[in-house]
Amino acid sequence: MSPDNTATEAPSAEKSNTQAQSEIRVEDIEVVSEGYGSYSVKGKITPLKDFSYLEMHLKWYDSEGNLLYDNPLAWNINDAKSGQPVKFSTMDIIDSGTPVKVELLIFTDLATDDDSAIYRTTLNV
Repeated sequence: MSPDNTATEAPSAEKSNTQAQSEIRVEDIEVVSEGYGSYSVKGKITPLKDFSYLEMHLKWYDSEGNLLYDNPLAWNINDAKSGQPVKFSTMDIIDSGTPVKVELLIFTDLATDDDSAIYRTTLNV
């Protein structure tokens, strides 16, 4: 894992991104409040090698750092091919508070441990 930030993120993104640069590129990430507690996360993933499976987790936090919602399977894809960009869009409904940041994690298999993420970043809402 490299601490270099190669993702093109929305202006609200915090620069706490880690990424296995030889495996995946994530670009154009944006978090949009859709109203009534709905929030969408959109962007583009380009695998830099073939993956049989990729999945995304989202963890939403309030201003005090409390976890509001944990979506362990916000998005996934089978048979992601090297060099083939894939646009993603996912939506969560947060009804237990107002999120100020979301942690986005990408895994290559059914993850049981956050440390196994191949990509991880935190975005301000």
